Amino acid sequence: MDDLYHPTGILCEGEALLSDYYGTRSSYFLVNGSTVGNMAMVMAACSPGDVVFVQRDCHKSIFNALKLADVRPIFLAPSVDPESGLAEGIDQGAWRAAIDRFPQARALILTYPNYYGMAPDVSGLIREAHIHGLSVLVDEAHGPHFRMGPPVPPSTLNMGADIVVHSAHKMLPAMTMGAFLHVNSLRVPAEKVEGAREMLQTSSPSYAIMASLDLARHYIATLNQDEREKMLAGRDAFVMALKNMGRLKVLEQKEGRFQLDPFKITLELENGESGFDWQKRLIAAGIYPELADPRHVLFVLGLSNRIDYGRALKRIAGSLGDLKKTTAGPQSQSFSFPQYSTLALAYRTLQGMDTEEADLADAAGRIAAEHVVPYPPGIPAVIQGERITEQQIAAIRRWRRSGAVFQNESTNHGKIIIYRAGAS
Repeated sequence: MDDLYHPTGILCEGEALLSDYYGTRSSYFLVNGSTVGNMAMVMAACSPGDVVFVQRDCHKSIFNALKLADVRPIFLAPSVDPESGLAEGIDQGAWRAAIDRFPQARALILTYPNYYGMAPDVSGLIREAHIHGLSVLVDEAHGPHFRMGPPVPPSTLNMGADIVVHSAHKMLPAMTMGAFLHVNSLRVPAEKVEGAREMLQTSSPSYAIMASLDLARHYIATLNQDEREKMLAGRDAFVMALKNMGRLKVLEQKEGRFQLDPFKITLELENGESGFDWQKRLIAAGIYPELADPRHVLFVLGLSNRIDYGRALKRIAGSLGDLKKTTAGPQSQSFSFPQYSTLALAYRTLQGMDTEEADLADAAGRIAAEHVVPYPPGIPAVIQGERITEQQIAAIRRWRRSGAVFQNESTNHGKIIIYRAGAS
């Protein structure tokens, strides 16, 4: 039918329509998820040894991309919303301190929006990065619908980002593993992006996934104003009904700090109960949240006018029926980081070094040999190659007490894989 890596027919037409909708120089179908898009953009934009600024609260696929590209990452601390405890985006003080300290940096890697739909204004950050000669790469996995217009936040494609990745299956009607990769400037040659995509992605791409990507693009591109208004009206009525239940806090956008994706609803129980505990009751009631964390539960609303919000509200109300007051207070969930940090050792040095398992209690000051990843949302609390701090250990313990599950099995048992003492 066509060749994804040398398209001349239907895939060429599909990717051209995709580029036209998003207003890019070129856009590409991905069949291995936004994970492969993140890896491809980092490997295309960076060379081994490059200094790269990275938003600290990024997805684990970015960390894996840094390792594959053999770069020198400088992790920038996020600012934190004091009310919810959720990371908002790069702290401006951290950014300015880092750019002064590392003027040789070649790229800035952002995550926008975060899993909770929080979208700070990063347009000034992108402009400043370009002034300093940096390429700006954005994991916009949760924002493929950000060209819908207000009240949906704007895409970083409209802010001048150089390469952007969208996870089409997250918010659009595409099959799992369907994603988009966009080249938005001449700062990174398109042929390098194409080469990285072909190297990292399967040589037997699924036509079912690619067809769903084309359908997803068509769906979002042809939504008319009346359909959008009905979606938002249904959403607004749903949120108002949640607020009227009287026992829930709904995360609101903060003027001057961040916008919120209206299709992401972050809820917190007023009695201070863990989000993980409430999630269990919601599932028992037939409601399946996107994720839970120590304080919150996140609902993701589909871009549809056919959602039965009435039935959902009855089930949610049922899950609240036996709530009891707790004296524990809201669970702390934020990890505290310095303004910027680096790895204790370079990726090449870490490769092949001996490892051992240690109790969390004995791990402070040692170098982590694995990512410590609570999932969802899949953001490493400790990075492989990072020297572990007492603050990180305390935060991991809080997550474990509140019911979090870690993708690295050792931490589920109170342990962590570290490099042997001779390596520290």
